[in-house]
Amino acid sequence: MKFKGFCAALLLSLPGVSQAADINVVTSVKPLQLIAAAVLGDLAQPQVLIPPGASPHHYALKPSDRRKLAQADLLMWVGPGLELFLQKSLASSQVATLTLLPEDEHADETAAEHAAHTDEPDQHEGDHDEHDHGGVDPHLWLDPMQALQAAQQLTARLSQLYPQHQAQLETNLLTFSRRLIQVDQQLAADLLPLQGKGFFVFHDAYGRFMERYQLKMLGAFTVDPGRPVGTRHLSNIRDQLQANAAVCVFGEPQFKAAVVKAVVDDLPVGYGELDPLALDATVSPQGYTEYLQQLGTQVSRCLKTEQLVTH
Repeated sequence: MKFKGFCAALLLSLPGVSQAADINVVTSVKPLQLIAAAVLGDLAQPQVLIPPGASPHHYALKPSDRRKLAQADLLMWVGPGLELFLQKSLASSQVATLTLLPEDEHADETAAEHAAHTDEPDQHEGDHDEHDHGGVDPHLWLDPMQALQAAQQLTARLSQLYPQHQAQLETNLLTFSRRLIQVDQQLAADLLPLQGKGFFVFHDAYGRFMERYQLKMLGAFTVDPGRPVGTRHLSNIRDQLQANAAVCVFGEPQFKAAVVKAVVDDLPVGYGELDPLALDATVSPQGYTEYLQQLGTQVSRCLKTEQLVTH
């Protein structure tokens, strides 16, 4: 970093070289890239490791990813509870990291469970409800207040790395904070009338969002999208749907799970899609709040379903 800082200072002394050229932030997943974009504003464009459509649960670093990491000044990631594939690479890397959820004592146990369930899916059929991410939900960006905290942490770290940009970073954070609080309040008002309506999700990734707005999530088809869904678990979900316990089931654009639509095909239940990885979101200072608004719109639209829809 000292040599890199010297080179950056030398470059900045040259005519026509932008001060933003010395900022190189990489995030593990796109939702964190959106948060970083809000903090950086016009100073720089953050990069992301995991490409659109890929899952952080089962990703493997490519040579280009390793080069991107090697060139980064700062990596922003959730932690081994989500991006387990990064843990080994970071142990031998010199890149500075901002870990939003530090490793907990269940990380290794969780990894072992994932491996066991992947190798022997039938042995643990029906155990999906009991499995979690080491007791901590790693999808922290789905709670707007956790996203704001992540932005605050990133601002503090970048202000240390780039003190010449501290004033601009703090201004960007203030703008993001005000916009985010406004969107959060609007979502709370819009979703309040829907709090009593039950629903299922495909992937157990939305707990923080649902808790924030006190929505009635009855369960998930799976904790890990890469694992087969047990027939007993599906039967239990269908029983609850037939008993009118839920008005909607959410799939995901990353996983075209025919099993979800098959379960709700002949039932008077709405079908919608939620995207936990912000697949279609535009990377911009407004990208995260726009993504949050879109998520709220998708939830609201499906929970307002009152009649049989065509799936």
